[in-house]
Amino acid sequence: MNDQPASHQTNDIAAVDAKEQLMSTEPPNREIHTGPGDSRDRGGGASLHPLRSAHDTFIGGSVPEESELRRLACVCGIEVTVRAVQDGPLTINEAQRLFVPNSGYLDTATYGLPSYPTAVAVSEGAVEWLHGEASPLVYHAAITAARACFARIVGVGESEVAIGATTAGFVAAIANSVPRGTTVLVSEDEFSSACWPFLAHAQQGHYEVKIVPLDGLAEAVKAGVSLVVVSAAQSIDGSVADLEAISSAADAHGAWTMVDATQAVGWMPIDARRYTFLICHAYKFLGAPRGAAFMAIRQEAISSILAISANWYAGEVLWDSLYGAPLRLAGDARRHDTSPAWLAWLGAVPALKLIEQVGVNVINRHDVGLANKFREGMNMTPVPSPIVSVRGIPKAKERLAARGLRASVRGDGVRLAFHLYNSSNDVDMAIQALRQ
Repeated sequence: MNDQPASHQTNDIAAVDAKEQLMSTEPPNREIHTGPGDSRDRGGGASLHPLRSAHDTFIGGSVPEESELRRLACVCGIEVTVRAVQDGPLTINEAQRLFVPNSGYLDTATYGLPSYPTAVAVSEGAVEWLHGEASPLVYHAAITAARACFARIVGVGESEVAIGATTAGFVAAIANSVPRGTTVLVSEDEFSSACWPFLAHAQQGHYEVKIVPLDGLAEAVKAGVSLVVVSAAQSIDGSVADLEAISSAADAHGAWTMVDATQAVGWMPIDARRYTFLICHAYKFLGAPRGAAFMAIRQEAISSILAISANWYAGEVLWDSLYGAPLRLAGDARRHDTSPAWLAWLGAVPALKLIEQVGVNVINRHDVGLANKFREGMNMTPVPSPIVSVRGIPKAKERLAARGLRASVRGDGVRLAFHLYNSSNDVDMAIQALRQ
């Protein structure tokens, strides 16, 4: 960064100092509550979420029932050993100790569960905000760390990643830059945030949008097609796209590819360099708070789309971009950054760090392995996806809920999604619930 203006260097140095404070894994000096091992606790050791007393939890008013204390206890009572993601590789079992045990949560395709470190980071950030001690420098440091971690996870350079708050915000910028009079291919049953911005432009007559079955996308690419839009894993049922065939066909015809990887990054190994745009909202399989999203952009396409959300955070020299003309956007993917939702990025850092340290390939084997064990128990064909849609079972969601399992209904089926914090016990319980 020596070639940056002095003002930029000063701000970056301050951000580095803030980052070091943010990422410190030194635990606070608080009592550790230990307890006997419990077979239901995947960590097999001490209680992972000790409770404060009722009087610590409440000031005034009646003391709640003991059963309510666990839900209402302050996250500051979380044990020292699970408050931060330590450096170095993590096994599945070690990572699972960082989550509430035995949650019965099979709905990551709706939103992922936060780890204890993520919950602590957001909570402590809220306390700093409460006391007027929040700092944009600390938030910037968190965003910088999260951007770099995401870039490593999807195999691109940090300068090729933009940050934002929603999938649709990034999609809108791409939709606005599609050449007039061309054709955009969109996979059938695509999530609305990934396709509606294109449909809105088509409604105005700017270009044509063709809806194509997922398994027919690659064959549908031909002259006149400017962009192919597809999710790496479909939200509705977990179907996995043949991304290699789609990207190869698009490259052969000079078309862009836009991959929504929101339901994939975190369990699916992805090389974002194969696609023009790869978008991911990190609140599902990456376990970050909602409001932290990324877009990886091929170097040659960074200046090909208009920065329709141009704002202070997209400036070349960040802290000198707060006021007035002229336009002075960053020269790399940061020109497409949108103003960040601050607290979300505090939680995104430990969330992405956890995924990186376990390893996407390891998580893939775990997640897909659990899903296929479930499919086998339900006499379904194995599929390389942790998202499963089960059709034809009356009140399937209610049956699962009766056993303490959380799933969701999408289309004509109940959708289950297995992830890092799930175990074979969750699979067995789900099979029992749906086959009774």
